[in-house]
Amino acid sequence: MSPQKIFAPAALLALMGLAPGVQAQSLNLYGVIDLAFGSFQSSYASTADNPRVTKLDSNPTITSFFGMKGMEDLGGGVKAGFMLESFLRPDTGASARSSADVFWARAANVWLETGYGKLTLGRQGSLLFGNTLSYNPLGGGFGLSPAIRLTFGAFGNDKSDSGFSNAVTYSLPTMGGFKAAVQYQFGEDATSAEKGTYALSASYTSGPFSIGGAWQTVRSAEAPKPNFNAGEKQTFGMLGTSYNAGFAKFFAQYGEFSNSGFTGTARIDTKLYTLGASVPVTKAGTVMVAYGESMEEAVEGGTTPDTDHSIFTLAYSHSLSKRTTLYTAYMMDKEDPEGTKFKTGHTYLVGVRHAF
Repeated sequence: MSPQKIFAPAALLALMGLAPGVQAQSLNLYGVIDLAFGSFQSSYASTADNPRVTKLDSNPTITSFFGMKGMEDLGGGVKAGFMLESFLRPDTGASARSSADVFWARAANVWLETGYGKLTLGRQGSLLFGNTLSYNPLGGGFGLSPAIRLTFGAFGNDKSDSGFSNAVTYSLPTMGGFKAAVQYQFGEDATSAEKGTYALSASYTSGPFSIGGAWQTVRSAEAPKPNFNAGEKQTFGMLGTSYNAGFAKFFAQYGEFSNSGFTGTARIDTKLYTLGASVPVTKAGTVMVAYGESMEEAVEGGTTPDTDHSIFTLAYSHSLSKRTTLYTAYMMDKEDPEGTKFKTGHTYLVGVRHAF
């Protein structure tokens, strides 16, 4: 992605008498639009009609968004900046991911950075979501990535979101391939039913090898996810690794959800894993393959049957330029609740993604 940049040099600002002492300031405008046409079908109960839909749809490989960010060099190795990003659904022109979403759901924050690290305040991506998209070949694609669909997507059991509101994050500077960060989301509930949510992440990269993990204990949530009730808590951890062998890059992930204080259908624990590879086949073309499976188990008092859910995706992307990519994909979706027979869903699509 190559954002359009508008620079305000310190010398020009000083001549205008507006900002004496400012070193440099920038404003970047950027975004991504992702649209696909195809035949979409999820796994469905064998007693139901085939819920196949032929349509033009948004966001199979990335959730479309537009944003702006700025940075000011304060001198002495200190920088400050902000980020505002909003999701959209370009097939209809609607804003946000759904009607339940807030407008600046992707990001709305300010930050300060020194040689000791970076402090970010406001709405921002969760550390666990960042770890999950980093260790699978289909990135953050809610439409096609098994890792994302089985965790944060409509079929996943994450009770927070891919982003945290009312959050504070401190990220250490990269040291010898090692990165680490801690994150806290304030519950901001006068009744104290919702409490603070906390998370941490760490990763290490050396040459072609990378390993990273993230963990969070969620005790509060903001739109579009429902608020927590008193005593409810979810712990979710994910470990990922990748290795670039030159002819292909391989990925693997393992994660676990543990719920406590919930009742009914939410009283479940989940284990999941994903495997994948990204294989360049031409200078501009890449084949991506991924498989994931989650295993839901009802704990005592839960009403959800034990369920295995598997997703397989095979995709090909072709870069027309640094900004524009064509892609095609096939996805198999199979859900298997204990005691109920489901049929496998098959999705076929072709799409285009453009970054600006």
